[in-house]
Amino acid sequence: MDARVCNLCTKGEVRAWPPNSVLPAGAALSSLVALNEPQRRLFRMLRVGQYLFKRAETGQEFEEIHRLNHRTFVDEIPQHQGTGTGLLIDKFHDKNSYFIVLRSGRLVGMLSTHDQPPFSVADRLQDPEILNRLGTKPLEVRLLAIEPDERNSTMFFGMIWCLYEHSKAHGYTHLYISGVEARVDMYERLGFVALGPAVPCGKATFVPMVLTVGQLPLRAERVKKLWEAHMGNVSNGSARKEIVCLLPGPVTMSANVQSAFREPPIYHRGSEFIGRFVKVREFLGQLVGGRDVAILNGSGTLGNEAVAATLAAEVRGTRSLALPTTAGVMLVNGEFGERLARQASRFGLRPRVLSWSWGEPWDLSDVETVLAHEPAGGWVWGVHQESSTGVLNDLPGLVRLARKYSTRVCVDCISSLGAVPLDLSEVYLATGSTGKALGSYAGAAILFADRRVLEQLDRSGVPSYLDIASALGSDGPCYTFPSPTLRALEAALDEYATPAKAQAAYDRYHGLGVRVRRNLSNLGFRPLASEEWASPVVTTFAPPETESPERFVQRCQSWGFTIGGESAYLSQRCLVQIATMGAISWKTVAPLFECLARSQESAGRNQESETHALTPPP
Repeated sequence: MDARVCNLCTKGEVRAWPPNSVLPAGAALSSLVALNEPQRRLFRMLRVGQYLFKRAETGQEFEEIHRLNHRTFVDEIPQHQGTGTGLLIDKFHDKNSYFIVLRSGRLVGMLSTHDQPPFSVADRLQDPEILNRLGTKPLEVRLLAIEPDERNSTMFFGMIWCLYEHSKAHGYTHLYISGVEARVDMYERLGFVALGPAVPCGKATFVPMVLTVGQLPLRAERVKKLWEAHMGNVSNGSARKEIVCLLPGPVTMSANVQSAFREPPIYHRGSEFIGRFVKVREFLGQLVGGRDVAILNGSGTLGNEAVAATLAAEVRGTRSLALPTTAGVMLVNGEFGERLARQASRFGLRPRVLSWSWGEPWDLSDVETVLAHEPAGGWVWGVHQESSTGVLNDLPGLVRLARKYSTRVCVDCISSLGAVPLDLSEVYLATGSTGKALGSYAGAAILFADRRVLEQLDRSGVPSYLDIASALGSDGPCYTFPSPTLRALEAALDEYATPAKAQAAYDRYHGLGVRVRRNLSNLGFRPLASEEWASPVVTTFAPPETESPERFVQRCQSWGFTIGGESAYLSQRCLVQIATMGAISWKTVAPLFECLARSQESAGRNQESETHALTPPP
């Protein structure tokens, strides 16, 4: 065991690092210590500063382990003979549990543990029977290695604390190592005791050593303080920038939006709040071609509930305006279209449903065939940008078609509002949201409508919170509305403050989408949506056939990128997605594709070496 060593420790069913867990610099160990035992047992992945500690799971990770093993114990410490392949597979590989440290997707450290005899340290003991003493549960710690340019106290202190946590969680009583002779003083300071003289192994010399786990807590507390002191010198800002959010929500917020959200709250019935509220509504209406705007406290789905409630009110008639009919058509080509259909059904609506396969856009010829047989005055309702598939449907085409057949258009623009130019001037009802392409926090549903038309409806059966007409008729919010949500939205809308700025925002999104799809295609990933109908801000695709969506998402997470794929509607179809909504630039996205390219190159080398190994000699 060499001082290059530092890393992790976990094995078996008890996993030592939680998925997607991030600890800020300066708070790493104090947060870890605060967890109770059941929480510790759930650990599977941990980020500390720039480093991600996790259990090795993928073929690529195992190949990188074998390469680091070769560089360390063949090239640097001449313990083994070279293999000629650059790979050194440990003799205990089949029973080892490997734990690795990644930085920007690169494996920079590793450690293996196992508790099944035979133990390699036994070959260096004068009395190997000490490993079999009654009442003991030994754990052998081996193959700890760190890349030369990554040997620092963060990794080293992390190793000691994690060894303690792992050992305590599993009830191990003694840790056995084979320490490099030149580093014995360091091991002794950590509490290890030599069990005998140094023993040569290849061109290196190792000392068998043991640490009684029960003696570690006092030392671990000192290590905790040292680690915290070290992490306190790490830039918190740089640590947090490591994680790039490429989800369709929550999205990455600009510094201005975050700052506005943290402003002290103001009273939602006060004149200052109402003045701001009115201005935001007016601006949003102008942004989409001149509509009346209501803003409700809730998610975009709440807005769609309000649309369904309004359509259902038509069934009960009106006070002074008799709408011709309540016949309707639903357009479904993804998860959120299916959700709209379910919402319509719950409000007693029974529309005709037109469906297309995932990844296909609306076929307006199919829509026209149906509308031609529908009575005039009905409605058609669908999702403009189907974020489950990454398809941007033809809303202008649908509006033209609906005009031809005197049909009213209802549309979910939750993920397209802010992503592409919108003209909703001829749309009956439309919904948007703050937490998508507008680049703000989720929490406000935006509705676009005509107040004068909706006021004619008999709304006596409409739930109060879903009454769009009442919200349109009130200057301030009808019900409690948090000022942080409003302030953040104000800041986000500054990106659209003038026509030129708005067009620049749309162009930025368009360019990002093109580059994401092009780079995915260059790597062999096929976007689900064709280029003609591709969303500029969401790209859905399948991970490699050999990898589950969950594993692919975890791999991207280990590189510092959070992508979509954990939603049931994606994972069940073996799909993942990259979203570029909010304050995202190509500079922040490009490293993900560099990691994917390196991963593919590594996988190709691994496959080539395996093929070579299986080829019989001439």
